[in-house]
Amino acid sequence: MSRTWTNNLLFSADRAAAAPAARQPVIFLAHGSPALIWPKNLGSMGFPLDSIGGSEGPHVKFLQAYGPHLLKQYKPKALVVFSAHWETDGPIQVTDNKQNPLYYDYYGFPEPLYNLDFRSEGSTALSNRIVELLNKSGIPAEKLPDKGRGLDHGVFVPFIHMLPNPVGIPIVEVSMHSNLDPKKLIDLGKAVAPLRDEGVLIISGGLTIHSFREPEAWDPKQASQGFKDFENAVKAAINENKTPEERNAALIATAKHPYFRRAHPREEHFVPIFIAAGAGSHPDDTARVVCDLHGAITAEFGN
Repeated sequence: MSRTWTNNLLFSADRAAAAPAARQPVIFLAHGSPALIWPKNLGSMGFPLDSIGGSEGPHVKFLQAYGPHLLKQYKPKALVVFSAHWETDGPIQVTDNKQNPLYYDYYGFPEPLYNLDFRSEGSTALSNRIVELLNKSGIPAEKLPDKGRGLDHGVFVPFIHMLPNPVGIPIVEVSMHSNLDPKKLIDLGKAVAPLRDEGVLIISGGLTIHSFREPEAWDPKQASQGFKDFENAVKAAINENKTPEERNAALIATAKHPYFRRAHPREEHFVPIFIAAGAGSHPDDTARVVCDLHGAITAEFGN
């Protein structure tokens, strides 16, 4: 099978012509930052992540290829999205918007980044189904009212590059536990896993490196070797374990890596991987890294 563009983009272009899978995979998506949509007329954002995650960098190229690949390969009926940018202390919350507004949960950026055009619908039926599945699994959950919350930048930033506009299929966003407990997040993923057999693609967005204490960590040319060793441990946990139980345990163990806390002073951007791994825990599920860009690893579970 051929590989697309560079060794960092590991999904096969040949697979795009295959029949859609009966069971949807689950994606841990490197959602990037607003640098991905930084207006080109303003030049560089001026931060080390530009080498990978700038508006003309390799992460953009990956997203632009990967989104159409997912739609063509799997033909999902809807998208359910978790984001590193939405935590709740109480019940898990679920959007129920007729039209999804954008929630600009960042500040200090140029005006064009607050006037973006990305249109998508919600789905009350899907929102109800998510709440039903979560409550059935003993996880308290509730729907928000229409426009109770929009899609945050951990969703719309990568989706601007990945999806058509308007999208054409519903998008529903779901919060994650604010205690960031890996086992609870694995259980959260397992609770919504039945959606995979209902034509719903589950995407959980975060990043494998997210540190503003050491900005050079974002740039593979400047980052200490320890950051790369940490990401190698994450990739090994995904690629080298044959069963979901072994894979999930190996992912949890990466938090003991000596560079984990340097890569994630607070782990909210890493733990969405546990939701994806939990939802991809069917006994037959395999997993693989499909993009191994520094700081921006994307993986498929259940492919």
